[in-house]
Amino acid sequence: MRFVLIILLFVFSSSNAIEFQKLKTNSGIEFWFVEDKSIPIISLSFSFRGGSSLDLKNKNGICNLMTSLLDEGTKNYTSSEFKNKMKLNGMKLSFSPQKDKIDGTFQIISSQAEIGFNLFYEALNYPRFDKEDMERVKKQIISSIKLDESDLSTLALKKFNQSFFKNHNFSKNIKGSLKTVEAINRKDLVEFHNKAFQKNNLIIGVSGNISEVKIKKFVEKVFGEFKNFNNIPQVQKFSQLAKGEKIHFMKTPQTSVLFGHPGLARNNESFFALRIANYILGGGGFQSRLYKRIREEKGLVYSIYSYLVPYENDGVILGGFQTRNKHVYQTIRNVENEWKKIEKKGISSDELNNAKAYFNGSFTRNFTSTLSIARLLNVVQYYNLGEDYFKQRQKIINDLNLDRVNKAISQFLSTDELFFMIVGEPGKK
Repeated sequence: MRFVLIILLFVFSSSNAIEFQKLKTNSGIEFWFVEDKSIPIISLSFSFRGGSSLDLKNKNGICNLMTSLLDEGTKNYTSSEFKNKMKLNGMKLSFSPQKDKIDGTFQIISSQAEIGFNLFYEALNYPRFDKEDMERVKKQIISSIKLDESDLSTLALKKFNQSFFKNHNFSKNIKGSLKTVEAINRKDLVEFHNKAFQKNNLIIGVSGNISEVKIKKFVEKVFGEFKNFNNIPQVQKFSQLAKGEKIHFMKTPQTSVLFGHPGLARNNESFFALRIANYILGGGGFQSRLYKRIREEKGLVYSIYSYLVPYENDGVILGGFQTRNKHVYQTIRNVENEWKKIEKKGISSDELNNAKAYFNGSFTRNFTSTLSIARLLNVVQYYNLGEDYFKQRQKIINDLNLDRVNKAISQFLSTDELFFMIVGEPGKK
């Protein structure tokens, strides 16, 4: 396995570019493909735009329930039969509901490709949605929702989303609520399945030990029957995000704080400049300003972080920390101070060079397996970064100079735009 990893890194790391084929099936499904004979595995990463943003208000959580049931049996197999078939044939299948899309991955041993893709086809096109399975999974989700109310980190995220995104669809909990999950029936699941899985909102990346002819046949089989009933509405831009502070009181020895700030869409020309700035501010782990100042120098937190969350049409910057109740507001003021410092004074040339070296060097981590490559092919298509992205990425980073990054910082970072969601028992200000 180590030998295979070395081969993958050698093949892709010299130029940080992936040579892929852009293929099209008989019904017009386009996807990107990298043939890799170094290991007998086929990996496929797929996404359907929409996700939980398509949930109806009174049926919130339906996307999560529907995806949770896709490996719980098909028209020809019960839940246990389907899972046994997967196990016997070395197949892995997973679905992940997101606020703006449904992500999924499929892997199969090359020698079992025919059987594996047939099972994949049945799971995606003909889920059983058996009443007994549905009620069982519903109970699991409801138990999870109840547990979330007592978990500090999970509750903080839920409260943050509700407040930060205001009336936007992203304010809703992907899992739904006790009431809305209970209200979902089989007819709802079938209708949502038809709505969520359409050809015109599909993105696919494939990597593995399979020929171009065969993978086109299998992709057509799995996804070719989906229709285009109607256009999936694009996720709206964030017209108004919350600012300031909000508290949800909860008896606990530590307080969890999540903070948010407007960001950028992934294909915005200033995205990488802002990404560099965030790496220096809070995304660079031990090297970031927030960590050095608030963790190392003042010892107020165990960890603190920030990261960019891009979407197709917009984006946000998110961050967080946990601290003792008496240190909450002191820590918040320190976050604001560091934010204001970078906003007003920018970054140094040494910080810029270190950040550029990190992003240039870390990209090869995406080449360590057929699945990571398939996911990368998916992501580049999803965010419409262009077919030349792999060749241009390093140039985009290297062309960033101090003036451009500091200009992006002054344009897109503002302490006044910060929002802090405080969950716990904070001490006095």
